[in-house]
This record gives sequence, structure tokens and C-alpha cells, in this order.
Amino acid sequence: MQYKLSFLFLLIVGSLNTSFAQLEKTLHQTFSLDDRTTILLDLYGQYTIVPWAGNNVLVETQVKLYNSTGSVLKHFIEKDLRYQIDADTTTSSTLTLVSHDKKRASLRTKTGAESTEVIETRVFVPDSFVVRDEKTLVKAETKE
Repeated sequence: MQYKLSFLFLLIVGSLNTSFAQLEKTLHQTFSLDDRTTILLDLYGQYTIVPWAGNNVLVETQVKLYNSTGSVLKHFIEKDLRYQIDADTTTSSTLTLVSHDKKRASLRTKTGAESTEVIETRVFVPDSFVVRDEKTLVKAETKE
């Protein structure tokens, strides 16, 4: 009987440990440039600009969430839009990419423990654009 109780205790403790594992999700968003010659970036946190052979802008956001649950991550992605990038295309020459949520309040579980969030963002831009400053890219002039 004692062995059964010990086994049951270990089973319960083991399942509690795995309910707060590291969660990972990679999100991709694509933005059409059309004839725009300038890209402005107003993104939360640090990001890496990567030139690529494509003709649109691709934003890849990798989210790692520690000490939390899958339902919390899903809520942040689908309901809070915590990692969403919005495109402002009101001007014909500029594509402005803006983080939907710029506050990013710290995360706590129901028990009061703090969750750690690690976000890596890469912005893939056509290789025909050059970096003017950390937030601005312009289309390079073509020599004919």
C-alpha cells in the first residue's frame, strides 16, 4: 500500500512539473511593399534586419515563454495580439510596421510566480533596400 501511495505521489509531482515547461512558437507575418520606397520600423524591443531576395517584407517573431502554460501563450497570440505587427499603409511611398502591443507588462501565473518571456524578431527586407538608420530603410537607387 505504501508503494502505491509513493508511486501516486511521484506521478502527481511529475505531472505538475511538466505543466509549466518552456513553450515556443514562431510567428510569421508578410507585408506587401507594392511601389513603396521606404520602410519605417516602430517595433517593440530589439530586432534584426535581414536582407533577402524576396519582394515583400517578412517579420518572423520567435516567442519563448517559461513557467507558463500553452493556454496563456495562445491567449497572448490570439486575444491580446501581444506579438502582432500592424502595417500602416496610409502613404503611398512608405510602409510603416508598428508593434500592436508596445507595453508588454510582466507576466505572472495564478500562483504569483513570474513567467519569463524571450522574444527574437527578425525583419526580412528585400535586398534592394538599404538601412538609413535603425528604424528606416530606403530603396537603393538603381543605376541604369
